[in-house]
Amino acid sequence: MKRMMFAVAAIAAISAAAAPMMTPWGEQVTSENCWRDYPRPQLARANWTCLNGDWDYAITAITNTAARPTEWTGRIRVPFALEAPLSGCGGRLLEPDEYLWYTRMIDLDPKPGERILLHFGAVDFRAIVYLGHDEVALHEGGQLPFTADLTPFAKKGANTLTVLVWDPTEDFIQSRGKQAFKTHACFYTRSSGITQTVWLETVPETYIADYDVATDIDKGEVTLKFKIEGTEGKERTEGTVEIENPVNPVQNNSAPLRLCVKESFISNESITIKLPAPVALWSPEEPNLYHFTARYGRDEIKGYFAMRKFEKRRDAKGVLRFYLNNAPYYVMGTLDQGWWPDGLLTPPSEEAMAFDIRTLKDCGFNTMRKHIKVEPLRYYALCDRMGLLVLQDMPCHDTDPNGPFKASTVKGYALYRAELKGMIDLLRKVPSIVMWVPYNEGWGQHDGNLTHTTLDFVKRYDATRLVNGPSGWQDWEGGALQLDWRKPHVITAHRPAGVCEAADVVDYHRYRGPAMPSVNDRRVSFLGEFGGLGHPVEGHVWRAFDQGRAALGEQSDGDWGYGGIEDTKTREGLEKTYLGLMEKLGDFAAQGLAGSIYTQTTDVEIEINGLLTYDRKVLKYNPEVLRRAHAEVIRRALECSCK
Repeated sequence: MKRMMFAVAAIAAISAAAAPMMTPWGEQVTSENCWRDYPRPQLARANWTCLNGDWDYAITAITNTAARPTEWTGRIRVPFALEAPLSGCGGRLLEPDEYLWYTRMIDLDPKPGERILLHFGAVDFRAIVYLGHDEVALHEGGQLPFTADLTPFAKKGANTLTVLVWDPTEDFIQSRGKQAFKTHACFYTRSSGITQTVWLETVPETYIADYDVATDIDKGEVTLKFKIEGTEGKERTEGTVEIENPVNPVQNNSAPLRLCVKESFISNESITIKLPAPVALWSPEEPNLYHFTARYGRDEIKGYFAMRKFEKRRDAKGVLRFYLNNAPYYVMGTLDQGWWPDGLLTPPSEEAMAFDIRTLKDCGFNTMRKHIKVEPLRYYALCDRMGLLVLQDMPCHDTDPNGPFKASTVKGYALYRAELKGMIDLLRKVPSIVMWVPYNEGWGQHDGNLTHTTLDFVKRYDATRLVNGPSGWQDWEGGALQLDWRKPHVITAHRPAGVCEAADVVDYHRYRGPAMPSVNDRRVSFLGEFGGLGHPVEGHVWRAFDQGRAALGEQSDGDWGYGGIEDTKTREGLEKTYLGLMEKLGDFAAQGLAGSIYTQTTDVEIEINGLLTYDRKVLKYNPEVLRRAHAEVIRRALECSCK
């Protein structure tokens, strides 16, 4: 006990020294309170144990590690990456020639007829998990969860849990998003090791492992399929699902849940349920959710779904636009990268995530493009409950400065596809996600054939959502859309009539912009990135806390925004320039532009083009001014689409 008390005190001292830029929520994080809520809101159980908090860790060389460590470097706060200030490890960077080890004791109580499952929300990049001597899991994929069944290996009482991590960052073919060896431009501090919640849960031998959901708002029906594990060699029995009356969490958080439908289901078979009329639809303005309880044998889970439809459709003038629940809908969003000065890729708390979403809502946005990152599942549940559409990027796996479409991208294609499928499987139950974005610009993008193959796979694999074409840069689906976002000329070409274009969207990036691809007959015209107005706020700039980083070999490019910051240095200049962009955007919306994504929600490291500062302590704009400007863009888009 004394050693534990000493370790916790040491962590507090290291964290204070290593993280002079903290968010208000990061300032409140302790090893006892970090990430204590059940991490899977759409497949929730009551019987679980959180393993977040202090673990022992060590770092060894991959060339001479003969066995597991017998001595440990210190304590690390899970689920924060080694490099994150909130991990308590002083900003230590993991190198590609090093292993990162974790260990802790866990108490287990194996019983006949039960399984003990160990879940990891995310570990970047490769993880080998041991219980005692035995290997219980091997996983690759830094953005995706995995589970180990400890039942065959668990002993009653204390068990030693060990995790071995290897994270090559830039030196491999895996998806890594914007992590880099050296912070520069729009590439940020690497994030290694356990980055999301670790937890245990006990389930019956036969249990509900997952479920699929599809909704039809026109018929007022929901189709559910419960995936049951442990039925091998056993007679299949029925389960039950009870659906409660819909609740709008924004308008009424205290309304009691009441049963509206109860049906039986067969394991691994679909069941379609007619909902009582009137069906409550989900939208950012009315985020109605249907909660349910499913039981199979001795297992019970809770989940939710939403009745919504998002599609491309021709408006009254024949122009392709986005439609939400059978009505034209202008997508007004921000590029949201989800980085934090204290947690890096791991948000400091649920309250912190909710603050970002609430700020976007207050400023009149209805959408975010979740950029090159997969968030914790509780993040998407907040978007579902608070009402925000999500366009979900696939984290890129290659950002070679020599350019896209090179032969080296082929090396990682199979792993990229596996991770892309894993991301869709993980998030397909999330109603707020309405479009997949498999490629960002040319980052890791493959040649024309493989690009089309990827888009076509996504379109077939999840027919309930739209698929963005390559977001910016080269649109192989129809010709050369653009090779350089700095050039204003846009070519909207198409494949010959009758030849498949897998994407639903032609997506153009233009800084500062705005601009739009020409309205066309096959895909929606969309502005996937624009803006990026830089504005430094004294005392809230990440580079001001750069002392010591030069010793780590990191570049000091200086703070920046797209197009420079001379005209946006002052609050008045920033607002005037932003409103000018919105006036032009309204013109394009009236011509047929279906949506736009402003860069970006927050500053990130040396990028100072956020609505918020990196520490989330200053909102640079008057939210009411933004809300009125955005409402006018949306009004012009809808007015023209309905005439």
